[in-house]
Amino acid sequence: MLDWDDYYLLLHIARFGRVSETADHLKVTSSTIFRRLAAIESKLNMPIFQRDGGRYTPTEEGAAIVNAAEKMEQETAGVARYLSGESQTLSGSVKITTSEVLSSFFVARHVTALGRDHPKLKVQVVSSDRMLDLSRHEADVAIRPKRLCSNALFGRKLATIRWATYVADASHHDEDHPPDTYIGHAGDPRLAAHFGSTAFDPNAADGAQFFASSLVLRAAMCAQGEHAAALPMILGEVWPGLRRVGDVLDNPVGDLWIVCHNDMRRNRRVRAVFDAMIDGARADTALFEGPLGAATGP
Repeated sequence: MLDWDDYYLLLHIARFGRVSETADHLKVTSSTIFRRLAAIESKLNMPIFQRDGGRYTPTEEGAAIVNAAEKMEQETAGVARYLSGESQTLSGSVKITTSEVLSSFFVARHVTALGRDHPKLKVQVVSSDRMLDLSRHEADVAIRPKRLCSNALFGRKLATIRWATYVADASHHDEDHPPDTYIGHAGDPRLAAHFGSTAFDPNAADGAQFFASSLVLRAAMCAQGEHAAALPMILGEVWPGLRRVGDVLDNPVGDLWIVCHNDMRRNRRVRAVFDAMIDGARADTALFEGPLGAATGP
């Protein structure tokens, strides 16, 4: 019959739906995935997935196997969280997951203090805009620009994230000569409706000439020319070659949270991360929020 490695493989093929994405996640080659899947289906003498244009969807029998794999994963993760949550040592490893901007311009500045205070602690920071699943124990702590959405999670609000408009230091723009062109957003167009600003709308007819798919790219492009960019202040205030024009914007506004699974909230390693990031956010209040009462419309 199947062993855990087989269940684990089938679960991830079903989760990602494509062999190439599964291979990337599991850090193996696509040929390895094809070979192992063929061996499993041969062992069971049945197809586990329907193939349609490169997408893999579980068959009825395959869905039962994937469901069993999910239950095993949940049980395994639960045991791991329990054992980690009971640990009261300040040695060993702790994994933090957060976004590209927050990892580089917030976490990086304060995580070294955590290492100095706890030299036996091994801290792994995963910089990705894909949110790792705390329930599956893919990470111990998440720092996210969004509110809690599950009763299984415990968190603290770290800061309010405010944005402002930035131009290059060498630009001729100032308060008397505001920019009329900007760098727009080339990602999810739903951001435009959420933020109520054409600065985030790739379909806007006026204003934007260039579009960037990430905030870091937008800041880099802004620093090179005459185009303005709306950026979170935690990024714009520290990016070399940028200066803020105008007041802090009313929109967008978001909340920054630090989150862990409820099972991990008393773990000393997790608590150490919480304490370091809470202290860091308090020190960075002006970077996140700007001068008190300085917000204005976009």
